[in-house]
Amino acid sequence: MRCHLVYAVPLSSRTFKARVLNRLRLMLGDMGLPVGPLSNRHPGAADFQSWPIRSPYENTKNLYLALSRIMPTSVYHLAERTHCRLGKDDIFLGHPYFPYQEGKYGVTEMAVNGKTRPRVLALITPLHCEISVDNPHINKDFLLAVDKLIPKIDVLFGIMGEYWWDRWDHSPFAHWKPKMIRLDMAVDTKNYPFVKEKFNKPGHRGYLYIGSSSDPRKGTNFLSCVMGKLKDYPKAWIGDGPEIKNVKRLSKGRSLDPAFMREVAKDYDFFISPSVADPNPTTILESMAWGFPVVCTQQSGYYETEYMKNIYLDDVEKSTRILESLQHLDDASLSGMAKKGRKAAQQKYNWDNFTDTIIKTLGLSSISC
Repeated sequence: MRCHLVYAVPLSSRTFKARVLNRLRLMLGDMGLPVGPLSNRHPGAADFQSWPIRSPYENTKNLYLALSRIMPTSVYHLAERTHCRLGKDDIFLGHPYFPYQEGKYGVTEMAVNGKTRPRVLALITPLHCEISVDNPHINKDFLLAVDKLIPKIDVLFGIMGEYWWDRWDHSPFAHWKPKMIRLDMAVDTKNYPFVKEKFNKPGHRGYLYIGSSSDPRKGTNFLSCVMGKLKDYPKAWIGDGPEIKNVKRLSKGRSLDPAFMREVAKDYDFFISPSVADPNPTTILESMAWGFPVVCTQQSGYYETEYMKNIYLDDVEKSTRILESLQHLDDASLSGMAKKGRKAAQQKYNWDNFTDTIIKTLGLSSISC
């Protein structure tokens, strides 16, 4: 009995030889030859030290560690075209080829359509069901590609917030629901220390966005509109892409290390997620861990809670008033939101909850090495 895990694995390397070999292996895979870019399917602590601390690599690492404690587990990169040597008692958990490209497929598609049927055949992927947003990631073409795999699998783990789960029954993919298990995204709060320990005075509190400005699903046009209607408060963002009108760029995409975020926290008090179609952005959970009260659209995946405020894509004026009201909250209320958000990141949005749900659903809870 073995487990085969397919997810994203960092393929870059500092050495010229390793980069050339990875490129060659990927080229051979594109030609249809069963050659994978991974020379090590059983990574250890030393390997993980060089992995970026961000999604989707954190997903892969934590899933692999949890599964390998139960049974021998091999890891594959989702773009490989390597054939899994599946046994009838094996477990297969795979992310579809991503982002979707016509004619492209990877090890997951090969396994799902292969001759050998393992004991459990499962898919895992972030999901939302908004097909009208044209972006290169989770879009109509990707969902239609997944749709072709659904009849052949046992379970689909959908990484998504409650907002999208509630709307799935009314989507073109409602027939997936009987096979779906919802997963909340997760973070390791040890990597995101509590840096927002003090709030600026009313009238001087800042708003921060972290993410791309070139991805239509991120809603930066809406962000620009709302920020333009707000008074002259600090408004900034960190990320790549074209400039966002009415919002100052602090930095292009970079490592958000604790020292950097402590400096950011001096001027900025609230994190904003203006997404129009996002399963549940990791930046929201990271910001909760850092201690920033979060303001987000429901299309970011999250409903309003005691530590999170909603703004609304269809009502710019109402959203502006909500953001304005945060300027006048007393420090105790803001500190309460910050501490409750940090606690939720620790207790609800953690990797144990994420992996335990998968292990239980796959029927591995009672199995030990």
